[in-house]
Formats: sequence, C-alpha cells, structure tokens
Amino acid sequence: MRKSHLMLVLVLITAVMASPARAGFSKVDAGIEFTYSDPYAASVSLAGIFNNWNLNADPMTADEEGVWSVVIDLAPGVYEYKFVLNGSQWVADPDNPKTAGDYGNSELTIGEDGDPVVATVAAPISNTAVNSRVRLNGWYRATYDTESDLPSDPRWRLTRPQHEVFVSVNPTVTSKVTGGATVRLATGTGDIKEIHADLYCGNVRLEGGPFTVTGFYNEERVQFDNPLETVGHTDLTGTIAEEHIPYGRGAQGVLLESDSWGVDLVAVYANAYDYDTYNDPSIYDNTDTDLVGLRLKRPLGPVGLGATYVSFKDGWWIDWTGNNYSPHLQEFIDEIGSSSDWFELSNEERCIGVDLDWQVHETLLGLRAEYASYRYASIWDMGNNEKVDGDEYGDGVIDVEAGVMTGSLIKLELESRPLESLRLDLEIGRTSMDGMDPGEEYVAFGSPVWAGDALRQYTEIRPDDSPFSANVYDALPERNDWLCELEADLTFGIFEFLLEYDRATYDWAYAPDSTDVSLSWEGTVSRMAPRFRANISEDRFWVEFEAESMSYDLDDGLWDAYDTMEIDFRAWFSFAEDWGILLDARQMTYKDVPDTSGAGSDESFFQPYLAVVYSPRKNIELRLGYGVNPRGYVDVPVEGRANGRERWRSDYLWNHSAADVLDAEQALVDARTIGLMAVISF
Repeated sequence: MRKSHLMLVLVLITAVMASPARAGFSKVDAGIEFTYSDPYAASVSLAGIFNNWNLNADPMTADEEGVWSVVIDLAPGVYEYKFVLNGSQWVADPDNPKTAGDYGNSELTIGEDGDPVVATVAAPISNTAVNSRVRLNGWYRATYDTESDLPSDPRWRLTRPQHEVFVSVNPTVTSKVTGGATVRLATGTGDIKEIHADLYCGNVRLEGGPFTVTGFYNEERVQFDNPLETVGHTDLTGTIAEEHIPYGRGAQGVLLESDSWGVDLVAVYANAYDYDTYNDPSIYDNTDTDLVGLRLKRPLGPVGLGATYVSFKDGWWIDWTGNNYSPHLQEFIDEIGSSSDWFELSNEERCIGVDLDWQVHETLLGLRAEYASYRYASIWDMGNNEKVDGDEYGDGVIDVEAGVMTGSLIKLELESRPLESLRLDLEIGRTSMDGMDPGEEYVAFGSPVWAGDALRQYTEIRPDDSPFSANVYDALPERNDWLCELEADLTFGIFEFLLEYDRATYDWAYAPDSTDVSLSWEGTVSRMAPRFRANISEDRFWVEFEAESMSYDLDDGLWDAYDTMEIDFRAWFSFAEDWGILLDARQMTYKDVPDTSGAGSDESFFQPYLAVVYSPRKNIELRLGYGVNPRGYVDVPVEGRANGRERWRSDYLWNHSAADVLDAEQALVDARTIGLMAVISF
C-alpha cells in the first residue's frame, strides 16, 4: 500500500516537472508567433481552425533550449487551436486561460489592429501534457531538526524527520464545471517506514443559470461580509496581526452563490467533522457542529442593504445508563416514562441580523452598521427509544430545554481615507444578553470564561474511543459588553505604519441559584498593537517591528490573566544572489507574576530564530535555521502561517499536563534546535 501511494505521487510529480515551462503567443512582423516549450518532444505542430485542424500543415521548429515556434499570419477574428505533440497528443496552450468548445481548445482573438487580445489574466486550465483540461500543482517539504538539552539528555539528537507531499489535481470539465482535490502524504510517528496518506481537501464547482454551487471539503471557502462577521473571519491564536481566515478548514459543506436579480446571495450548509477540543490531532473528538447560513444583499440607491441568518448547532449522543443526570431530562423521563438509554444534547446558537453599507463620501466617510437578535439554547432533542409511530419505537424527537439565553448584537463601523496613503477605521460593538433563569444550565465541551467549577460532566459520549466530555455549569449571567476597535494604516514611501487599539468592557451579573443572592462582575481589557515595516529594498533588505500590549482590569470572579507585552522583530537581508539571512526574534513579558514571597514581578522570555536561506528560484527554498521556526507548517499553505511558536507551546502543554503557560514559554526559550528545511513547489 505504501509503495503504491509513493508511486502515484512520483508519477504525478514527474508529469508536472515534464510539463511545458513556457508557451503562448505574441505579435511579430510576419504575424502571430506561437511558442511551446518541451525539450523532450520529437515533434510539435500547430493545428487550429485556421488550417482546418490539419496536424501536418504548420510544423513547429525548436531552438537549442527546446522551445518550439511557428509564425501564422492571422486576420482579425476569433480562432481555436491546440498544439500536437509527437504527431498524436493534442495539448491546449498552458499559458492561455481562454478556452472554447467541448474539447478544451485554446481560444485566441485577433483585434482590428492585428494584435492579440488578452481577455483575462486567470490561471490557465492546464499546465501539463497529461491532459489539456487538468492543472497539477503542489509541493514537497522536508524538515530535519536536531535538539539539545532534552529532559535527562544533554546530547544533540536528530528528531524524527518530517516529509510531506501535497499534490493537487484541478480539472476543468467545461467552462462551467470545475473542481480540485489535494492528496497529502506524510511521514508518521511510529515505524520509520510509516506513511500517512489522505485526501486532504477538495471541491467541485458548478455554474448553471443564475446560480453557482460549490461543494467543499476541508477548504477555506466562506466569508460573510456583514459587519458582525458571523461566518468566517477567524483570527489565528498566537499571532499579533489579525489574520482573518475564511470558514471551511476542518469542515465539509455546500455553498450556493448568485448575483442575479440585483441581489447578492450566499447560502452555506456545512458540518465541522473534527473539532480539536483537546488540541491533539491524533484524537478524534468530533462535536458534529452544523452550520446553516444565508446572506442577502442588494443596493438601494447609495445604500447597500443586507440580511443575515446563521445557525451553529451541535449534537452529542450521551449514554444514560451510567451516572449521568439532568434535572430537566429526569423530569421528562418521569413524566412520560421514557425508555431511552441514549439521549442527544443539542446546543444551538442562532443569529438573525439586518445591516446597511453606505459610502457617505467617496473617500472621507464610509458607514457600515448591523443589528442582530441572538438566541442560545441547550436542548435534549432526541431519544434512541422513543415512540415514533403507534407502537413503534426508535430515534424520536423530544423537546426538553436545559437552558435558554436571548439577546442582541450591534456593531457600527466608520471608515475614512482622508489621504491616499492613510486609512482610518473605527468599530464599536455592543453585546446585550438577558442571561438564564435560576435553575437553567449551560452545557459545553469547553468551560466558560469566568472562574468556577462544573456542576457535573457527561462523559459517556460517542464516539466510544474518545475522551470527549461535556461540562455542565450554572445559568449564564446577564451581560452588557462594549467593544471599541480603532485601526490606522499609513504608507509613506518605503515605510508602512499600522496601529490597532482595542478596548472591551464587561458588565456581568447573575443569580446562580434560587436564593436570589446576586453576583456581579465588571472589567476591561485593552489591547495596543503597533506595527512598522521598512521596505528598504524589497528583494534585498527589509525590516519589520510588531508589538502587542494586553492589559486586564477585572474583578475577582472573571477569568485570570497576566498583563503582557510581546515584541517581534523581523529582518531580511540578501547578501548574494539567491542567498539571504532571515531574523525573527520574539520578546514576551508577563507582568506582576506572583513569586514565592507573594510579591509580583515581571518574567520575560526571549526567543530568537535565525536562518540562512538559499532560493535559486521562487518555487525552491533551502533553509538552515537555529531556534523554533516561527512559521507553522502543519498544513497548507506552503508558506506556512505565523503561529509556529504558538503551535510549539500548545504541543508542549499537551505533553506536559502539569505545566502552565509560563513553563511553556521557558521551554521554548530553552529549546536548542537546529533545523534544515527544503521546500519545492510546482
């Protein structure tokens, strides 16, 4: 099995590497010159509507580098054509994305002036001679790390090398039917010959009439543009700069889009099939969260009006033959005499909003605002042995509420560009929740942000081999929160400045039981994040400085957090052709950390990364570095994401259950790592 997987990948890579490096057309004195690069072809000819598709009419000649060419005198008009390799293989122009007909012919338009008309800059539908309607791409990445001063072992040791191969196959069946799939092969953690192979992601896209339908699997696909950002816009943990990631990674679903009848429509139905609750990819702790979303928007004069509906709903089957207990469910069981021994607990968040988008002035003021109603409900909605039809028993619908909370969300955004190089953005949001009544319960696979122990746990949850558990807490509090975000972006010559300031205020109160003893909390959280970049010489030398200050002023009873200051400095210097040095240094300070005497002191951690990089081409990189790589390379994209240190700390905390975040920071400082990484993309 392993050999067959490797052979498949090698065949695909060989096909890509053997694909033409250059093709296309251009205007010359005698007409239009067609070129095709393939040093291994025995013959290449040009066939098209202009020569009645005669593969012998216009043979091409090759130069010393294997670039085949022929000049055809074409009058103004539209022409279809293909290259013919070795007298039998018909190939579309890999550098011409315009196609026509059922056979994927390349299409060329000659204008009245005799020049080719370039209709689009879209990627060509093929880059390989394997098939004129299939595009292949991907990458190979190898990482070799050595570490020193591991626990009880001061020697330098080579850790398990990591090899990954991603191969994407992207067919264009017709101009309205496209798709793609990515296969991933990676080394495992067990036997040295262990290989993991999986269909990493994929999609199929159908255009018909006024609609476009996309089925997706593990791909970032959906990003609603409403001010409350209810679908998509996920920020990566552990990064200073806000990275808005679309929804879709870790999910599968169907996306419907249309811009007909003057209305922009986006609808999505998806299921998150692997929510990594325990931060361990080897454990399948599926929470089975369904997403149903609908977004409508249309212009009305100068104003764009929108409406959004979003529902996130998860369902967990819980074994009721053990010690599990719910006062609400027990009342239902006693009342109707239910004989079910498994019940499904469903948590649903639902948001319905209306918004407007108004460009008051072309540059000075843009306004966006949204109001939405919110509802959270924890409901026992299914039993496995309920009466469903006469005397028939099976999975039946029930309706037992454990806890319900309603409220509203409001957001206002003002954007201005007083100068071409200056952008200002102000966002103000308010969250208002009624809270739950005494006796109601909040059930979640995680814990709420305020301190407190769970009332109990539901542990017998499918799948049987998962350690997944659901925690039951007291009623959710009444909440009145404000969030203010200010962002300024200035570009001046070679300099770029970005400043983000966020301030959140919290006002929570609730009665945890029927004694009417009310508890309340107030607090503020402030965030300041400046960024500076100087592109002294874009390809040869640039420097970047980024910082983030977090301040917490919270009453006891809310969550505990240290004030922090994080500083990142990055620089790139190319000291020779194809060679460069990359520096990425991080300084993290936790303020007022209690010590053994009870007093508070600051604790700082410095984590440098220095690498020598060799890159003879844009798609090839060889890197020798010291320190933990600040880019995360667990999955796509090939260039990684800026949460590598966060992933390292998360892995450390997972493997050291008694450690805290300060221990993880110190371990990151102590990590002596020399790594060699090679990346080839194609």
